Amino acid sequence: MNRLPPLRALHYFHQAALHSSFSVAAEHLHVTHSAISHQIRQLESWMGKPLFVRSHGRVKLTSHGERLLLSCQQAFSELRSSCESIRTGLLQQIRVSCAPSFLSQWLIPRIASFYQRYPEIEVHFQPLTQISQLRSEHVDVLILSHGEPPESDIDATLVSEDEIGPLCAPHFASQLRVGEDLAAMPLLHADTRLHAWSEWADKAGVSGRFNGGKHFESLTLGIQAARSGLGVLMAPRLLVRKELEDGTLLAPLGFVRVERATWMMTKQSRRHDTEISLFRDWLQDAAKP
Repeated sequence: MNRLPPLRALHYFHQAALHSSFSVAAEHLHVTHSAISHQIRQLESWMGKPLFVRSHGRVKLTSHGERLLLSCQQAFSELRSSCESIRTGLLQQIRVSCAPSFLSQWLIPRIASFYQRYPEIEVHFQPLTQISQLRSEHVDVLILSHGEPPESDIDATLVSEDEIGPLCAPHFASQLRVGEDLAAMPLLHADTRLHAWSEWADKAGVSGRFNGGKHFESLTLGIQAARSGLGVLMAPRLLVRKELEDGTLLAPLGFVRVERATWMMTKQSRRHDTEISLFRDWLQDAAKP
């Protein structure tokens, strides 16, 4: 026996159950009364249980019929939604994978403007993953700091050139005028970016030892520590725009550009999917200085 009854029989049952009438269902479906009766008899035979009580030309759902009606309402509603989304090209949801620091420091504070612009699209955030997850379509969009654009089957849109610099609370700023001043200051490190200080020193032409100091599990925690005055942190300009604007963090030595950039990536074959295109346009607008 098939695990599901015929879809036509379920469709006819759904209409008959909604209207408590085979005749009204027949009118809505543009079929005969006997066609409705035939399909429902087949459905009841498949179930092995009556779905309607028939009395004096009227029909009423049994308890099994009421249970099946609820399931039909839920299933047909989801089918309508999915079919409409596919037909219009708007999936109404997008799965975005990115680093936790980018999510908490940049994306979450700005995503409200995306919802205001496109209230019909729901964004689902997922942990940072590999480019292979784009290829298998486990995620729709990957936002990643990367040294170079990926292979040709992946579409990559530049979000921002990566620039990094030492950041500190205002009371440290007067003590930090040149790179050599860092030797006397408490340094902070994010374990997710262990080479950030040496990368900056190389690009900025500053010599010294930068491996001492306090460590934090994530860049987000490191930023919080720097704001709280625990020391000087190396971080990307992109992720501390708000702190720089409100003055809770300062960058006395400025920023240097590194050989990376933040990219929005998606599968090349999905580049023109409606929801991905809309998210790309919004992301580029939001990333403008």
